[in-house]
Amino acid sequence: MRKQLITIVLLVFVAGACNSPSGKSGERTVTVTIPPVAWFVETIAGDDFNINVMLPPGADHHIWEPLPAQINSLSGSEALIANGQLGFEEAWMKRFLQVKPDMRILDLSQNIELISADTDADDEGHGHTEHMHEGADPHFWMSPAEAAIMAADISEFLSGLNPGSAEKYEANYLSLADSIAVLDSLVRNAVVSMKKKIVLIYHPALAYIARDYGFEQVSFEDEGKSPSPARMKELIDMAREKEIKTIFIQAEYDVRNAESLARESGAELVVINPMNRDWPATVREVANALLR
Repeated sequence: MRKQLITIVLLVFVAGACNSPSGKSGERTVTVTIPPVAWFVETIAGDDFNINVMLPPGADHHIWEPLPAQINSLSGSEALIANGQLGFEEAWMKRFLQVKPDMRILDLSQNIELISADTDADDEGHGHTEHMHEGADPHFWMSPAEAAIMAADISEFLSGLNPGSAEKYEANYLSLADSIAVLDSLVRNAVVSMKKKIVLIYHPALAYIARDYGFEQVSFEDEGKSPSPARMKELIDMAREKEIKTIFIQAEYDVRNAESLARESGAELVVINPMNRDWPATVREVANALLR
């Protein structure tokens, strides 16, 4: 009986270890603030690190606040890879560092030419948008041109964390850079094919890809909320006048106004998920929509 009891206890312990968020004993952990960044880390580092993603699937990063358990999960991480421009990062960074003071941090926005909240367009008039962010627009990962910069920074950062695997990371990064270049060409060709280089989008998440590839996005949220009837009429008239073919809306938002706008204007509604962990799929989704 005693032997059976010991066996049961051991089985319970093993099962608990398998379900532990920290993974295998001795496993190294890196935390990323949003899901798309996890894809870049996985692609470059393989399974060298357990990746802890802070923002849950389906959460709106504009209003999300981490739970105590999510903050405490940082205690097992040796590094944090942050977007650098997200509101919850700024609001909670001091608390994150209290949990793990010696945690190394990579700010992915450090080498990006950021679009500020009050920037309407670049010098050539491309990339016009209406922003609801108080600081810089954080959605740079949506553009392959900016993702190439992110990938280089992540590769260098991971090599610093794990110098013994630096050659592997460099090789994986070069392969990744080729994949990003393919997506870059896909987006460029899609934009060239656009008769009217303008799209509507609920929340302006395409500012960087619009700037980098030469099309215009117009947001139809109204001060961060669903558009008023007056705003809807204005948007319908504009969509008809400018012959807008594509209306984007992010997966986390209510699609009803977007559906109405698409129906009244004759444009096609495309639901995208900028927080999709499968970053290439998200970019292809946008590029294919631009081709319509």
